[in-house]
Amino acid sequence: MVQVPQQPLPIDLTGNKMKVDGRRSRKKEKPVLIWQVREKELDIFVQMIMSQEQHMNHRANDYESEMLNETAEASSDFIVPLLRFQKEWLAWALDQERIFEGGVLADEMGMGKTIEAIALVLAKRELQRNGFVFSQPPLPSSSEALPLIEGTLVICPVVAITQWVNEIDRCTLKGSTKVLVYHGADRIKNWKQFSKYDFVITSYTIVESECRNMSNWRGRNCEGPSIVRQEKRKKNISNVVPALHAVKWQRIILDEAHYIKDKHSNTTQAVFALESTYKWALSGTPFQNRPGELYPLIRFLQINPYSYYFCKRCDCRVLHHRYELCSDCSHGSGDHFSWWNKYIAKPIENSRYNDAHGKEAMILLNHKIFKKLVLRRTKIGRASDVALPPTTVSVRRDFLDREELDYYETLYKEFQAKLDRYFRENTMGDHRVEIVDLITRLRQVTNHRYLVEFSQKEELNAEDLASSAADKQESGICHKPEEDPVDLTSNKDVRDDDDKIMVKYFRSSRILKNIELENFQTSTKLEALREEIRFMIERDGSAKGIVFSQFTSFLDLIYYSLYKSGVSCVLLNGSMSRAARDAVVKRFNVEPNCRILLMTLKAGGIALNLTVASHVFIMDPWWNPALELQAQDRIHRIGQYKPTRVVKFVIADTVEEKILKVLEKKRLVAQGILDGSSEAMEQLSVSDFQTMFGK
Repeated sequence: MVQVPQQPLPIDLTGNKMKVDGRRSRKKEKPVLIWQVREKELDIFVQMIMSQEQHMNHRANDYESEMLNETAEASSDFIVPLLRFQKEWLAWALDQERIFEGGVLADEMGMGKTIEAIALVLAKRELQRNGFVFSQPPLPSSSEALPLIEGTLVICPVVAITQWVNEIDRCTLKGSTKVLVYHGADRIKNWKQFSKYDFVITSYTIVESECRNMSNWRGRNCEGPSIVRQEKRKKNISNVVPALHAVKWQRIILDEAHYIKDKHSNTTQAVFALESTYKWALSGTPFQNRPGELYPLIRFLQINPYSYYFCKRCDCRVLHHRYELCSDCSHGSGDHFSWWNKYIAKPIENSRYNDAHGKEAMILLNHKIFKKLVLRRTKIGRASDVALPPTTVSVRRDFLDREELDYYETLYKEFQAKLDRYFRENTMGDHRVEIVDLITRLRQVTNHRYLVEFSQKEELNAEDLASSAADKQESGICHKPEEDPVDLTSNKDVRDDDDKIMVKYFRSSRILKNIELENFQTSTKLEALREEIRFMIERDGSAKGIVFSQFTSFLDLIYYSLYKSGVSCVLLNGSMSRAARDAVVKRFNVEPNCRILLMTLKAGGIALNLTVASHVFIMDPWWNPALELQAQDRIHRIGQYKPTRVVKFVIADTVEEKILKVLEKKRLVAQGILDGSSEAMEQLSVSDFQTMFGK
């Protein structure tokens, strides 16, 4: 418990009345609480910054750190030369661990955050071996003292595990660094074995699944039909704390840290339950829509006061908020408030950055958090260091043919009639989910009518569910290598072995099983993509490309169309096991004739280094520009030596163009349209729906 300062403050914070002569009344004085002192200190700080007119008038994701004066050299065990900005990071990170026990590395995607993190671990290890001792103040803990592990725990998406292993192997002196991949059903169970390794690499899926089975896991109580499932799960709960949560790590590194942007998700809560001395978050997009998405990173780092809930009645502060009496001070949940929500998130979101409260919150965000905890550099800002070839981004607009247009307009008029009825009946709020689904159907038609005719309802978040079973499934496509160059206009060079694997895949595809393949019809977008791939190969005989779509069924159709055209390609989806994903990526990287990699952004749009490709084809618009940047940066990153080209496909005079207009107007509206976010759908207005349906 924090002690109340003994010295009286020069400013009266208690609210007690004072007599004219300056003496207090006999009414018992209320003690000044720590949070009140801190509040006053921050208020003085904000006023000082405002008076100096030094505050920043931009949003957080526009922030870029200035060039740092100090640099540090890598460890003797680190054999890859560091660029200037990476040496600046190393010096900054070592200092951060001494002062703040961690921070956020937010370099733009493709600038080598993985390498920088590896360099930090090895540099700190060398300093410790040479007798340098860094103070390690104890962090608040929800459990008894845990055994200390000198290793670093890396948590990343499943698809990035192999990349971490490969980068450590490439960057370190042979035999100098020991790595354990903690993944799969046969992973070790005894935490004592962790002490043998410098790096333990695991996935968010494993962290969440292990924490879910802990006997002391604070799960939510379900009601209704879900209570049966909850009772069954309780029977499988173990009394043994899983290995990852049984120790206190020297360091935890979250790769693609925006995976924990939802503070209420089980994955985020499982990460919070881990303990370490130092904590790092790596993300090129720390938050994408709202300041609230940054809070889980602040909470993970345990930054005082922003991570904490404070009691209004005493000096209690806690990291976990519960809807019950506080176990530390016995005051109710209503007596506790979130410092982040009160002083940062709500003032910014409610004010739209325009009023005094919003500006004050932005000052705190920039000066107390970004300047102290976040290091961000961009490829443009550090162009002299990165020296990447140029990239071009273009939007290709095509028109539906007569038959496609008739089909689209029939659906459009049907949906428009429903919308008109909801307007008249004033029942828009009751039908938001249905309307978003109707818009999704229209979007699918612009890709291919088969998506509506033959596919079951395809949820945009299906891959999130599929990825949780990644450890148990062995699926996906990785057909055998072709010996000769392919001809885009024929399939004569496709080998018989490939035919057998293709047939097996087509039978497993939900949409292809329902189509008479001998009468397969193409679409405007399919033909536009085939044309762009043909241009790519004509300009560069060794060029490769990556195709992104939000609809897995559309990727199936693209796969079949390219296969029939003689284009060798592989497909990466969210239901694949780690081994299957690695095999797909390896084949695409290694085999010259494997031209195209198909994937959804959630399956492979992050944590992959695919510089072997120089073209990206985005088949449908994304709700968030940051996600499109992630797709582009799979190829435009350190290690790329060819000029890169990004093509975004849009069907003119359809809902896709109208979505782009909404995107320019309001991000949250687009989020509700494209991924069905319930929070975003609450932001959809009548005028937004009118825009979508041409009203």
